[in-house]
Amino acid sequence: MLKKSLNKKVAFSKRMTSFFVICLVISSWGLAIQSPAQAQTAAQDQGNSAETTNEDQAKPKSVKPLGPADEYNRGVPRSSLKGYLKAARDGDFERAANYLDLRYLPYWVSDMKGAQLARQLKIALDKELWFDLEMVSARPDGDVDDGLPANRDIIGRIKTPEKTVDILLQRVPRGDGVDIWKISNQTVAEIPHLYEHFGYGPFEETLSKIFPDAQFLGWQIWQWVLYLINLVLAFILALLITWVVNLLVSRKDTEMRRQIRHFIAWPVRVLLWLLLEQVGITIFIGLSMTVRTIFKIDPVLPFVMTWTAIRLVDLLVFWWGERLRRSEREDAIVLLRPARTAIRITLVIAALLFWLDNIGLKVSTLIAGLGVGGLAFALAAQDTLKNLLGSIMILLDKPYKVGQRIVAKGHDGIVEEIGLRSTRLRLLTGHQTAIPNDEMARIDIENIGRRPHIRRLANIGITYDTPPEKIEKAVDIILNILDNHEGMDPELPPRAYFSEYHSYSLNILVLYWYHPADYWGYMKFSQWVNLQIAREFNKEGIKFAFPTSTTYLAQEDDQPLFLNLAGNDAVDPKRA
Repeated sequence: MLKKSLNKKVAFSKRMTSFFVICLVISSWGLAIQSPAQAQTAAQDQGNSAETTNEDQAKPKSVKPLGPADEYNRGVPRSSLKGYLKAARDGDFERAANYLDLRYLPYWVSDMKGAQLARQLKIALDKELWFDLEMVSARPDGDVDDGLPANRDIIGRIKTPEKTVDILLQRVPRGDGVDIWKISNQTVAEIPHLYEHFGYGPFEETLSKIFPDAQFLGWQIWQWVLYLINLVLAFILALLITWVVNLLVSRKDTEMRRQIRHFIAWPVRVLLWLLLEQVGITIFIGLSMTVRTIFKIDPVLPFVMTWTAIRLVDLLVFWWGERLRRSEREDAIVLLRPARTAIRITLVIAALLFWLDNIGLKVSTLIAGLGVGGLAFALAAQDTLKNLLGSIMILLDKPYKVGQRIVAKGHDGIVEEIGLRSTRLRLLTGHQTAIPNDEMARIDIENIGRRPHIRRLANIGITYDTPPEKIEKAVDIILNILDNHEGMDPELPPRAYFSEYHSYSLNILVLYWYHPADYWGYMKFSQWVNLQIAREFNKEGIKFAFPTSTTYLAQEDDQPLFLNLAGNDAVDPKRA
């Protein structure tokens, strides 16, 4: 039943994880669609929306162009660039060619049609250049403070392995005495070079002719079809790789290998799927600036990477715990749980800050706030931190461990638990006491449980009227009883000496060591020794001494002595 319940819980957790990943994918695409990645066309859409609203609200009014009137709205740099992007986005490259300056082009470019050049430029811009239309000048004379000639404005640069190409707008004469803005012929002359590096290959060109010429998020329809195929193939490849690895791991059925299989089957498989997907996109499809921005703000990959890192930490903690159990250091396992929790929290916070930084939020203020909050927390919890550090020092230095008998602060007992805050002792009286680990790390501790043996030091007293021969006999009797005794260490033989003249006895000092340090075995052996000494002393007529005193009576002239031996009135000796 327990196994079945665990299987149900695992299956439920898998379903919930899959659902969460799908939700994150959907939400990330939704975020991306609304993200700043759409600024290239959003500004134009807003302008169109504003114009539509104005027309609806006041149709008689007409919008006056910012520059000179022009059929293609090329009076200022911003409107000219907007017009080109809209025409190219709509697939009307004949119209888009009207925004290119096709004069004075080199011979290798002049033979190309304007629509072809407009299309190739749009493909290169989609892949490599991101610019904010609101930053492009809306003045008829352009940006006069950009350090360029008065008739030129720069809107971006594209780097190729050979050189850096400036994307320029240039004010040129329209032919009727009016100056308009077009994409500079200097930039137009570099379009073939840009397309060579960032354009479509023969396969992509073929697909672009088969599928309709429409875009979504900077990708053509054929690119979306390839993306879906790439997504499926990446999953199949990730599934195949992880299945083979798990097959190799499954050769031995141990708990550790089961944990590894579960780790590979879920977080590693999903992470590998996402990485293979991105590799396929980069190699076979190519990233538009919009899709690149989506990947940058997409929370799915950071979430899966964090999930994988957390599961890897769990796997390492499990492996380390098994290693500690095999080395009989179960007391140190108590540190693994808080260490795992701290690492998990650190990974989640780091992933969250990384993602927030990717989407453009300033995390420096948040980090500073976390630092101040951490300082306040440390000051408020300094006693707890002291005990935590004390527990770490105890588990690293190992002055005692669970199950050992120690004496600390006058408490004699067995260590029951080494916690994060305190050490619990079961006293010999049966009571339990808890001592903070901060104190346990600082005080002197007597570890009785680590003694290699139990030493007995006994003093046996015999009476003063024992002759010397009997005294020697008593010592020999004790040594014979202890000769090669139970639990004797050859390096610590028993000792017996006539050592002292006590006030009421002749003292024989007895020393012996009992191995191992089994207290109840030691007590049983000591009882046997005591009985043997009593029997042998009785045989030899050697008497044990007990506290006695001798009183001497004396009479002086000024202090007469009166004796009453019969219980009658005292009798004066002189009168008797």
